[in-house]
Amino acid sequence: MNVIPFPKAKSEWFKINNAADDTAEVFIYDVVGDSWIGNDASTVVKQINAITAKKISLRINSPGGSVFDGVAIYNALARHPAEVTTYIDGLAASIASVIALAGTKVVMAENAMMMIHNPWTMAMGEATDLRKTADVLDQIKETLINTYATCTKKERKEIHKAMDEETWFTADEALEWGLVTSVEKGVKAAACVSTETLSAFGFKKAPESLQSNAATPKAEAPKSLSSTPRSLLERKQALIEKTNP
Repeated sequence: MNVIPFPKAKSEWFKINNAADDTAEVFIYDVVGDSWIGNDASTVVKQINAITAKKISLRINSPGGSVFDGVAIYNALARHPAEVTTYIDGLAASIASVIALAGTKVVMAENAMMMIHNPWTMAMGEATDLRKTADVLDQIKETLINTYATCTKKERKEIHKAMDEETWFTADEALEWGLVTSVEKGVKAAACVSTETLSAFGFKKAPESLQSNAATPKAEAPKSLSSTPRSLLERKQALIEKTNP
């Protein structure tokens, strides 16, 4: 769930719209914790804390990313005085599934998906270093189970097993589990995550239908989504070319 940070760049991968009806819309539409695109916690939390609206509509379409950035974003939303409602527009996988639970209401499109799994990372060093890394991953897993258990009322043993198995939930399954509070009718299907992204995140059980069955949001999404590069390297190159034509 860790992401290699790149220098910050201006983008709309994370975006806040302060609506006239005193509802702020927060879009998290890509990798969590990627400082290159502005989805890192230092950027996101600062903007969330600056919201003065009484309600926040959090819209998610993300494969996940950095655990610690995601937890920081979750906590910023959970402690915000505004009433937070989460909308899972396409995919809420990995740490993005935790962020989704920050809403007092979690609404999932009927053609969206949610996924929970064990945290993972890349490590190097001698045997002692790698054993320490494994211990840290176990600790991180326990903290994530705490959040899932609090929000779903599921037994820790059941959540532990579901994470071990990399469990993918349809909207109805997520509702039965208590991960979401309601399911809404989906809109026109559109791909939300590329095969390259799923592979890069180490997902082993992603449904084949995920590419075509993810929901597009009912609200207006960031304009840059229509030309989303399909990997971090492609995205970096696209932004370089945009800056230096």
